[in-house]
Amino acid sequence: ANEGGGGAAAEPLRFVVNLAGSGRILQVDMVFEVAHAEVDGTLKAIRPKVQHKLIILLSSEQPEQLLTLEGKKALAESIRDVLNKLLDETPKSGVKEVLFTNFIIQ
Repeated sequence: ANEGGGGAAAEPLRFVVNLAGSGRILQVDMVFEVAHAEVDGTLKAIRPKVQHKLIILLSSEQPEQLLTLEGKKALAESIRDVLNKLLDETPKSGVKEVLFTNFIIQ
């Protein structure tokens, strides 16, 4: 069955992780803007792998960097790169952009 979609319409993925050696917690919701709907389907199919990779990535971040705009942008790019590597795609054919819909450091 064709689910339609594409774009950034998917449900946000939520992560809550401890940040590297800081005792602080990051809660982040993100959606992925994808090149075409099939990419969304593939991401759903490998969701546990996606979540694992992103938890590892997020929990290695430093809170001081994530509080800056540059830090958030760099993180979004790192996430995009990790996802495209998993998918064996490029930003043109896979995940175009990672959008944070919620970003809280406690």
